[in-house]
Amino acid sequence: MKRRHSAEPRFADRWQAGQFLGDALAPFVADVRPADRVVLGLARGGVVVAAEVAARLGAILDAIVVRKIGSPFQPELAIGAVGPEGVRVFNRGVVADLGLTEPEVSDLADQVARTRDLLNDELRGGRPAARLEGKLAILVDDGLATGASMRAAVTYARRTASAVIVAVPTAAPDVLATFETHG
Repeated sequence: MKRRHSAEPRFADRWQAGQFLGDALAPFVADVRPADRVVLGLARGGVVVAAEVAARLGAILDAIVVRKIGSPFQPELAIGAVGPEGVRVFNRGVVADLGLTEPEVSDLADQVARTRDLLNDELRGGRPAARLEGKLAILVDDGLATGASMRAAVTYARRTASAVIVAVPTAAPDVLATFETHG
């Protein structure tokens, strides 16, 4: 979605943020049958927001487990992220700035992928993921800091969904700009 609100609203909680997003998205999805709308909340913080979006849009709700690959020097700094079905995205600029080698990056990604798979199994309890083939995938998180996790989710969804929308209540302006121009 290339539109955004010029002034970022403040929300009391994730539920209120989801209600706002659902109402804001309604005009953009009006021509898509509710059964062809799949709202995927990025686990864990985005699921509550996504539940409200799905309720407002009458859409299918599911979770997508993606995990940030943190820098070995500063774990909160994302050097990339892993998603379902082997999806891996990297912030090559950050990797280069940190002087990480390909084997180091690969080892970090493998460790995070194992953690992601365990969390996915725990959350799903054997239930399969929602099918995205021919559907509009609406990816929802509670916010974007570096955007790495959302990029992994977008990469996954674009494999089969007919269209992808990213919806977040708050984001760093420079990160938001990358999604508006590059997706």
